[in-house]
Amino acid sequence: MRKIALGVLVTLVFLGIAVASAEISTEGVPVEVAGHSLFLLHSGVGSFTAVDRARTVNSRLEAALLSPPANNAVVTKKSDLGILILVGSEPIIAVTEADARAEGVGAEALADRWASAIRQGLLQSRAERDRETLLGRVLIGGAVIVSSLFLLVLLARGRRFLLKWLIERRGRIPAFHFKGLELVSTRRIFRGVTFAISLTFLAVMLFVCIAALLLVFVQFPATRRYAYQVFLWLWDPLVNIGKGALGYLPNLFYILVIVIVTRLILRGIGFIFDQAHRGVISLEPWIHDDVALPTSQIVKTVLIILALFFIAPLIPGTGSTAARGISVMLGLMVSFGSTSTVGNLIAGVVLTYMRPFKLGHRVKIGDTTGDVIERTFLYTKLLTIKNEEVIVPSLQALGGAMVNYSAEGAERNLILHTTVTIGYDAPWRKVHELMIHAAERTANVLKEPKPFVLQTSLNDFFVSYQLNAYTDQPNKMATIYAELHENIQDSFNEGGIEIMSPHYFQLRDGNTTTIPDKYRSPAYQPQRFRVDNATTLGR
Repeated sequence: MRKIALGVLVTLVFLGIAVASAEISTEGVPVEVAGHSLFLLHSGVGSFTAVDRARTVNSRLEAALLSPPANNAVVTKKSDLGILILVGSEPIIAVTEADARAEGVGAEALADRWASAIRQGLLQSRAERDRETLLGRVLIGGAVIVSSLFLLVLLARGRRFLLKWLIERRGRIPAFHFKGLELVSTRRIFRGVTFAISLTFLAVMLFVCIAALLLVFVQFPATRRYAYQVFLWLWDPLVNIGKGALGYLPNLFYILVIVIVTRLILRGIGFIFDQAHRGVISLEPWIHDDVALPTSQIVKTVLIILALFFIAPLIPGTGSTAARGISVMLGLMVSFGSTSTVGNLIAGVVLTYMRPFKLGHRVKIGDTTGDVIERTFLYTKLLTIKNEEVIVPSLQALGGAMVNYSAEGAERNLILHTTVTIGYDAPWRKVHELMIHAAERTANVLKEPKPFVLQTSLNDFFVSYQLNAYTDQPNKMATIYAELHENIQDSFNEGGIEIMSPHYFQLRDGNTTTIPDKYRSPAYQPQRFRVDNATTLGR
């Protein structure tokens, strides 16, 4: 009896389960999206029950609801499992023959009905969700706009405050000097700083505006795609620049090492040649002290060019076709436009090592006489006795004769010379005496060696007397010559000898001598022509 009772109980349990299943199968499991029921599932597939199928379809529909509307086209497609319903390219559910039998319609008709239900459910759910989130999106966009406007106002006030603070301290900004030369004035520095501040604030304000617009447009589905595209347009170049900068760091390190080493070598070269120029060390006979600084400039230039040759391949873009074209164009421009400059540069190097003069020397280059006040590879600047600055190109200086009055002035002294013509009626010894006396009375003319006179020519009507006097002040040549000529006139007047051409004597008809009154004798009488009667002479 117990066994019969246990069998009846088990049978009842299984019958209950079957009845429950039959009830579930009869009522079906709903497929939902965003709380909206679309249709019922009455059968499972394989090991999946109707409940499992419904749960899977629901999750797929929620994912489709979150995707962009452009990807939510609902289509049907035949497969081995039945007729697939797809949203975009994602499968949602397969309509089987069992589903069709449960609904009492054909599989294709059922697939069309379910696809239409899914399409309508997605549209309705998306519309409801859009209505719910539209207010939030508008609020977010408004908050972004208000925040950006507030930030722009703060930036504008900060710019005005910073510029006002800078204007108040304008007088404290020092000018930029290099070796005593003002390269950048205070006014230019102030204008440059204010321009940089204004440009920086403008860039920040533009960034704030663009970021605010992108944040506003990304809130709305209709403009979200365009906002993403604009963001990519702005973001991709920045990312590429950042990647390029990071990739360039090793080359930048090499360039930094080359610059540091070159800088140290340049400073060492500058120190050595500067000491040679000062006479602390001697590099002779290879390099004289007066050409030590120009030689230093040449060596530094060569070293810098070599450093640039090593740095150039490490700079991005130097190997491109555009860079080659630009270098060729610049080379042609330099070749055709700087012929005279290159000629002057080479002539300046030649003049430097010829050592024809030094700074401060009194020289004559062409028709210009003056003191050397500046000397470069391209030109030589002279200061004449009239305080005129004359620039003589190196090519012109090398192509003509140069006279240096100061080169031997310190050791052998400079001989100043001037010529006076006197008639044969004046005793030459007396002329010598008067000229030497005039030289001895002249300031800056040396007593030793003594002045001397040379008779340079015996002409038809007069003798040429050349006075030679020594001086150790070649830079005062003009004043020495002027005073020497004054003293020659005074000396000859005191000696009673006229400095005049004998041709004048042939025409003298009683006019007064050119000697000033204070030098004449009290019994002086002008000479006149004497005419004798020819008859009286015959007797």
